[in-house]
Amino acid sequence: MSSNKFYDDLAKTVKETAQDCKIYKNRCDEVEYDLDVSLNDTNLGEIPYIPWSFFKQSSNKFKELLRGDTFNKLDYWMESSSTTGDPSIVGRLENDIQVLKANYNDVFNTFSVKDQVNNLILFAPNIRFINKIRHNFYDKNAYLLYKSIVDIWEGKKVHYLLQFFAWRTIWKLMTTFKPRAVIGINGKLLDSELDRVERNKIPTIMANSPLWMHKVLLDFYKAKKKTLDLSENFNIITGGGGWEGTKGRVKLGYKVEKPEFIEQMCDMFNITIDKFCDNFAATESPLACGGHWSKKYNDFLFHVDNYKGRLALRNIDTLEPIKKTGMPGVLEFITPYGVDSYAGVAVLLDDIVQVENWKECPECGRKGAIFRVIGRLTPSVGKGCSSLFSLDAYKL
Repeated sequence: MSSNKFYDDLAKTVKETAQDCKIYKNRCDEVEYDLDVSLNDTNLGEIPYIPWSFFKQSSNKFKELLRGDTFNKLDYWMESSSTTGDPSIVGRLENDIQVLKANYNDVFNTFSVKDQVNNLILFAPNIRFINKIRHNFYDKNAYLLYKSIVDIWEGKKVHYLLQFFAWRTIWKLMTTFKPRAVIGINGKLLDSELDRVERNKIPTIMANSPLWMHKVLLDFYKAKKKTLDLSENFNIITGGGGWEGTKGRVKLGYKVEKPEFIEQMCDMFNITIDKFCDNFAATESPLACGGHWSKKYNDFLFHVDNYKGRLALRNIDTLEPIKKTGMPGVLEFITPYGVDSYAGVAVLLDDIVQVENWKECPECGRKGAIFRVIGRLTPSVGKGCSSLFSLDAYKL
C-alpha cells in the first residue's frame, strides 16, 4: 500500500465519521477543521481526536460515539479491564472486529512465532469463562476485548491456566460471608506442562499479562528451586499492560521492573532476549503495536505499522502536536481501518510515550515510528485484553 493510498483512506474516513457521528462532527466544528483537506505526515496532528475519557462508562458518551445505525446491529460491547471500576466501552460490528483480530494476529506473527507453534500456555481463562464475565449497557451485553481476539489461537493446543476454584470460593464465602469468586492459576497444570515441554522439546508460546507471569513464575521458581532448559523451543508474549503492578482488579502491590522480568525469565527457562515479544494496544483503538526487547534502552521498543495506522504525539501540558524524538508526550492513535462502527479514527489515549525514531527502527530495520511507554496521565486503569480477576498466589 502506498502512503498516498493510506492518507486518501484516512481523509475519507475522517469525513465520513463526521457525517454520521454527531460527537465527532462537533469536535471538527470546535476546531474549524476542513474536512476536504489533503492529509500527509505534516498535518496529522490537525485531525480532530476523541479523548479516551469519552469512552469511559462514567462519561456515558460511548453510545453516542457509534456511527450511523451501528447500535441497532450491535451484538455486544467491548469492555476494557478497569482497576477503578470505570471501564472503556466500545461498540464494534463484525467487520471492525475482523480488522482488530488481524492486527493482533500480525503482531504475534511479526514479532513472535505464532503460526509456527502449536502449543500454547495462556495465563488467561478459556472463552467459556469469559462469556460468563459480562455487564449490560443499554440492554446489550459487554464483554472483555479478549473475547473478540481469543480465537486467533484456534486449532492450537491451548492450556488455560486461569481457573475458577469452586471449593475455595465456598470456603471463602463461609469464612468471610462475602460472595467473591476465587480465581487463580492452576499450579499443577503449569508444573506438568512445563515438564512436558522440556522433556519432549515441544515448541511452545507462553502468553498474557506480565503481572500474572511475574508473580506466579517467581513463586514457581522459588518452590521448585530449579531452572528449565527450554532454549530454542520457548517464546514469551506479554501484553495488556500490568508492568506498573496493576491490571484490571489485580493489584500486585509493587511495580514489575521490565529488565528484572526479562532477566528472570531468561535464567529460569534458558532463553535469549530475542524470544520475547510485547504488544501494546488500547480498547479504544483497533491498532496493535508489536515490540521487541532493546538492550540499548533496556525496554521494549514498540512499532507502528505504517500500513495500518500512524501515531501522533502531543505535549503533556498543552496537547499541541510535537515531532521531537526522546521527548515524553501523550499518545494518539490514528487509523482509517477498523473504525467503520464508531468514532475511532483518531483517539487520544492517556498513555505517556517517548518516540525514539519517526521513520524506522535502527535495531530491527522495520519501517514506521518506534516508541517506548513511559507512564500514564491518570492513575492505573487497565485498558487491555488481559485478566479481570483477583490474584490468588500460585501454590504447588
